[in-house]
Amino acid sequence: MLLHPTVIEKLITIYTNYGGYREEHRLRTELTKLDLQPYEQQTGERMTFLVLTEEVQKYLDSLIQT
Repeated sequence: MLLHPTVIEKLITIYTNYGGYREEHRLRTELTKLDLQPYEQQTGERMTFLVLTEEVQKYLDSLIQT
């Protein structure tokens, strides 16, 4: 299973904002808030990625609004 590029960007943002503190309490707290879910690619190799649940929800909401 792979990480989707949006997850990688989110992790970099979290590390940048919350890393570097003593014992990394803030970083640990923010990482525990990260909500991921598997997504199977519908075309091509049909690979499975971990994606941000909030991104999936935004996409589903956009489908409902159209």
